[in-house]
Amino acid sequence: MPESLPPDRFDEMRRQWIAFRQGDSLIQRRRAEQLGRIVRMRQRIHTVAVPDPHDDTVLPRIFWRRAHSPFSKFEVVMALVLGALIPFGWPAGVLLKAAITAHIPGTLRAYPIAALVWSGVGLGVLTVLAYELVYDPAGSFAQIAVLPWLSMQLAAVPFVAGIYGLLEGWLAIDGSDTWWPLTPVQQPLTAEDAAAILGAYDITGPGVVDAKPLNEAGPRTRP
Repeated sequence: MPESLPPDRFDEMRRQWIAFRQGDSLIQRRRAEQLGRIVRMRQRIHTVAVPDPHDDTVLPRIFWRRAHSPFSKFEVVMALVLGALIPFGWPAGVLLKAAITAHIPGTLRAYPIAALVWSGVGLGVLTVLAYELVYDPAGSFAQIAVLPWLSMQLAAVPFVAGIYGLLEGWLAIDGSDTWWPLTPVQQPLTAEDAAAILGAYDITGPGVVDAKPLNEAGPRTRP
């Protein structure tokens, strides 16, 4: 059981962030339930208290559940549109997201949402500018439509990875809104640092005669 659990990547903090902001989104509700299941599995391993196993139920994937509410139907339509626009950039962004989260909390202390989103925006702007320079109204269909579509896939990779970081609750972790939140390098502990933390080492040995408290001060009496 412990071998099958992924490392704790601030799961409880992210779950609370998602659950508080999920609203009517069933996609976000599923993400919160998945993180909650992992948190409860750790609790069963490390503590005596056993959470309610009925809480481990998780909503099925978006295309395997019925869309009853208007918002759930909107989510299905949005997923279909994105799948048609960026069929290559979307899976590549998911792979990039998985590769980045594998370095948390080791090399990275948070998820670089700002770096990924702005990298996607920058690639999109460069794509538009390059397309304006080479655009030919009399060009072929591949030049007019297919080339911009393929360029969109490249710009979508970091942008999708950044949006996934936002949806998976990484804003609850300090540093996720910075450009590249590296984990600070641990400095070696010197003898001076240890003395400042623990106090100086007392080398005074035990006394020969046990110390006793002095008599209390008072008026002298005749012997």
